[in-house]
Amino acid sequence: MIHIVTAENRSLFRHALMEMHLQRKQVFIDELGWPLQADAGVEIDEYDSEEAIYLIEAQSPRAPVTGSARLLRTDRPHLLGDRFSHLCASAPPAGPDIWEATRFCPAPMLARMIAAIMETALIFGTRRVSFVASAALAPLALKVGWSAKALGPTHRAGRERVRAFAADIDAEGLARVRAQNAIAGPLTRYAPGTLNRAA
Repeated sequence: MIHIVTAENRSLFRHALMEMHLQRKQVFIDELGWPLQADAGVEIDEYDSEEAIYLIEAQSPRAPVTGSARLLRTDRPHLLGDRFSHLCASAPPAGPDIWEATRFCPAPMLARMIAAIMETALIFGTRRVSFVASAALAPLALKVGWSAKALGPTHRAGRERVRAFAADIDAEGLARVRAQNAIAGPLTRYAPGTLNRAA
């Protein structure tokens, strides 16, 4: 299952979040060579704030993490608006009902994670999701079945070529992604933070 982790229930997922940050360091810094900062063997940046929502795939909060992604509201600091706005032909999409998805880890889990992003976005009333994808990741992201369009041309960023996209979020699109990727039903689960206090 894919857990929705927010500020409210984050205390239930300390182990999973640490494993997620360890995986991010292994994938993005060790394997892909991204010029990111690592501290004590984990990859954490300034966008890993209390406001960030994480999607973490694991059988339970303390089980091994097999996939993750980060969601940020775009009316607050986010990567596309702050660092990659040059990828957009016009102003980057921004607003309380537009999210940015980043730190997909690892990429092979992309179809399930995109379905989980859409499920979560619908719960929160989000109508669009923006993301930046490398030349390797973009075809995978575009073929899962959601309605994603490029926001501008491809640019070089270090050793990679990257492009910004935005995808519309609606129930019909989620149904299409599920059908196209043999996903039988909802993937996400949310454990309220009150469970921690009741235990």
